[in-house]
Amino acid sequence: MNRRNLFTSLVRASQRGGGALDAAPVVQAGLEPYTTPLTLEDVFHLYRRLGFSVSMPVATSHVGKQAADLVEQLLGQDDPGDPTPDMAFAKWRDPATQQMVDYTENPQGADIQTRLAIEGWWKANHRTFSNWWLGTMSRDASSVERLTLFWMSHWCTEFSFDETYMVPQMHYRHYRMLRKNRLGNFPSMALDVTVDNAMVFYLGGTYNEVGKPNENYGRELLELFTTGIGWYTEGDVKEAARVLTGWKASRFNDQPAPKGIYNTWFDANKHDTGAKEFLGVTIPARTADNNTEFQVLNEEVFELIKIIFRVRPDAVSRFIARKAYLYFVYSSKGDVDESFLNDLAAEFRAANFDIKPMLKKLFTSQHFFDPALRGVQIKTPVEYVVGLQRQFGVDEADPQNWVLEMDQVMFDPPNVAGWPGHHTWISTNTYPRRREFARKLIDAMTDARANAFIREFADYDDVAKFVLGVTKFLLPVDVSQARLDFYKSALLEGQPDYTWAEKLDVPSAAARAMRELLKAIAKAPDFQLC
Repeated sequence: MNRRNLFTSLVRASQRGGGALDAAPVVQAGLEPYTTPLTLEDVFHLYRRLGFSVSMPVATSHVGKQAADLVEQLLGQDDPGDPTPDMAFAKWRDPATQQMVDYTENPQGADIQTRLAIEGWWKANHRTFSNWWLGTMSRDASSVERLTLFWMSHWCTEFSFDETYMVPQMHYRHYRMLRKNRLGNFPSMALDVTVDNAMVFYLGGTYNEVGKPNENYGRELLELFTTGIGWYTEGDVKEAARVLTGWKASRFNDQPAPKGIYNTWFDANKHDTGAKEFLGVTIPARTADNNTEFQVLNEEVFELIKIIFRVRPDAVSRFIARKAYLYFVYSSKGDVDESFLNDLAAEFRAANFDIKPMLKKLFTSQHFFDPALRGVQIKTPVEYVVGLQRQFGVDEADPQNWVLEMDQVMFDPPNVAGWPGHHTWISTNTYPRRREFARKLIDAMTDARANAFIREFADYDDVAKFVLGVTKFLLPVDVSQARLDFYKSALLEGQPDYTWAEKLDVPSAAARAMRELLKAIAKAPDFQLC
């Protein structure tokens, strides 16, 4: 199947009552609260977008609740505490000695064997970290990890770039910082990111010094992270870079680390103390006597952030509202409802740029629950791999490898703008890997697990109702009667309906039939949609 035919099949699959991948869904509803008691289909939809799908028993337990109550539960506590179980990635296992260490050596200048050994250590720890996070996602009963992934896709850093690597310990700290800030105040998050060790290293901040400024972060802070293009000048970028001079990243045990390894530190001698003019606002000059880390952080760096939100509130609120909408609701950049975005952005501003109120307004809106917005998103590799594990109740030993083969390397987007998403997630290379992953996971379903899965459905002993229930669980919109008949035939292996009761009496037969049904559904193009 070539790429054109592949997308044609996805488009047709999405046109059975939900939206279409080649045309914008028509949605009249806005931010008005969705007050209808949640149906099972509503719960599935919410978990597909705000979580990583959901098991049938958990979904059933939420039927009849109000969207506001379930969304509040899913969003969770502002500070969720440490992930559980926390694998203590403050330290990493040295493959040569099998000891847990809290440092890494500098490979620059080392002989080739030493350099390759150190880089191999980083790569191994990167894989370990990736699998750990994917496992944490599959166990997360809330939206903590999903929202953290969203912000990791916004404040992007890469594991491999410019012929070097991000030390995994730095990425772990970056992850924890975003996880803690995921529902908090966006300006405060922006400040934390700006002086985050991983970000300072990634965008060249560690080389940003008085007299030779590095403009990378100053530019991306505006273009990709807050206002978007068109709301600043080249002069503003240059002045932002001057504000941010003097911050250093700590990577190796042979480099200065006044605040401990993997933490940023401030070199006052490298900071530009002159006055800056940013977005029309003057940041005063300072003398050597008031050029401490605390003073520069609060009077210049945080002031820089506050100026952006004070001078460009409309631009920032619309930019972030659009980013959230594209990620969680509908990813076609040219087809976003501008009126709805304006209203969502206004809510963000009214909340003083606190993230949680905006997200709660989005996920409890009539707009979000509109049937036209179901089945219009292609699952990202992470959503697909983690979601199937949750739905089937089967764990994959090396999920990061499958995500990689579907073109999403954990902690390693293609560039600072992140993954382009939408149609790019499906290609003639990745689609077969998606189908193979589903087949492998289904084959790993034991007879006991398959029989337990069957009984998670209320009408499991009625073959027609059972097949209908499974399709609603796994597919985002209703399917035709012809497809239901086809799936029933796959379950019964072409035999009459009454044989289903006989199969249920023989666990091995019921399990085999269940796996055949799941494989048949997993081959459908709309199995890739949410």
